Amino acid sequence: MKNTDLNLIPIFVAIYEECSLSKSANRLNITQPAVSKALKRLRDIYNDPLFLRDNSAMVPTPRAIDIYPALAAALTNYTSTIAIDGGFDSASAERVYSFAVISGLGHTFLPLVFSHLRKEAPHLHFEVHPIFSKDTELDLRLQRYDFVIDADHFSPSFIKSHHLFDEELVAVMNAEHPRIHDEMTLEQFLAEEHITVSGWQARSSIMRSAHISELDSRNVVYRTSTVTECLPLVSQTDLLAICAKSIVKQQGLLYKVKSFALPLDKNTLSIKLYWHPSRDTDAGHVWLRNYLVNEASQFGKSQFGKSQFGLEKNAD
Repeated sequence: MKNTDLNLIPIFVAIYEECSLSKSANRLNITQPAVSKALKRLRDIYNDPLFLRDNSAMVPTPRAIDIYPALAAALTNYTSTIAIDGGFDSASAERVYSFAVISGLGHTFLPLVFSHLRKEAPHLHFEVHPIFSKDTELDLRLQRYDFVIDADHFSPSFIKSHHLFDEELVAVMNAEHPRIHDEMTLEQFLAEEHITVSGWQARSSIMRSAHISELDSRNVVYRTSTVTECLPLVSQTDLLAICAKSIVKQQGLLYKVKSFALPLDKNTLSIKLYWHPSRDTDAGHVWLRNYLVNEASQFGKSQFGKSQFGLEKNAD
């Protein structure tokens, strides 16, 4: 590309996202012939049609789909350098934030955050996805998500992170379990069959990041990708599960279950917020990042009865 061709990036992104030349022109406040001329230049540069007309819509070709993430990321990074100087007005800002979130927090932490957020930033929207892979670095580098909220699971890298809170973990079982009654020892815990929450397309437990060696001795007979499937299952079987205490407090009354403190030296899972360093100067990203940290502090207090989660600047 020549330097002058860099002006084509926002036009390509607009056509891709609007699927219409006229809507793209309105979005960019330019004429439709100018959009058409820019598209012709883009087609010459990439030697590909990029968009094909289907009825009234402009449908991206495989080549356009391939290059969109990189061009959209370039546009976002550029506009973020302008936004930081202009500040961020949460009351009027309109923006969609994309999250990949560890199983369970979509039922407890994020709904609480969003309900509070509506009062201060009514035009912000969330897209919340399961964590499909453990390649957090790639997901954030390709800007598939604005944030990843997950257990602390990889060593320091260029990805930025911040500790949000610790999830207290408990052992959950049928309220009328035939062998475990008023207390539970480690021997009893390991003697039972277990259900475990595993990552998408993986057999490893999401608990692996807790580095609890005793968990390797469990006899796992059922694996699921979501923590909320544990409670209905244990209520109908003799299986044991490890769940976040916040989930049990929220949904335990819906099922015939009981819970015990884990008979282990460690019974918490560290939850962290991850983001790409290219977003450090994005005013809207900074604002929501700080909002999430403050909400996490309150969420942590509600679980443990006291604050353990002071703000850590540049945690990694």
